[in-house]
Amino acid sequence: MRFSLIAKIIFIACLALLTYLLLIEMAPAEQRFPYLDKIQHIVAFGGATFWAGLAYPARQQWLMLGLLIYGGLMEVLQGLLTVTRQPSVYDWLADSVGILLAWGVVILCLRWWQHRRG
Repeated sequence: MRFSLIAKIIFIACLALLTYLLLIEMAPAEQRFPYLDKIQHIVAFGGATFWAGLAYPARQQWLMLGLLIYGGLMEVLQGLLTVTRQPSVYDWLADSVGILLAWGVVILCLRWWQHRRG
């Protein structure tokens, strides 16, 4: 099985899991760690971006744009489809930070891989 196929499967699983987690009803929880919610957004969208970049290396710019739009859409849908969650521009900005950080990591990984292969 080729690595790109595995990366595609993981990316699709990440999107499915993200969609579920972002749209389920959740009661507000006490914040024991400041900005934990934002860190979770950065990690979640960073992970999805990492696998997207490895799965589709020739389409990175379009994938990143698509993930930015997806993050914004999820925030809007939280306000429309859930009762206990509210849309947040700051969550979308955290999504964007995760996307940009992971995109940088993907670029470095792909360059390293090309250099290693000769």
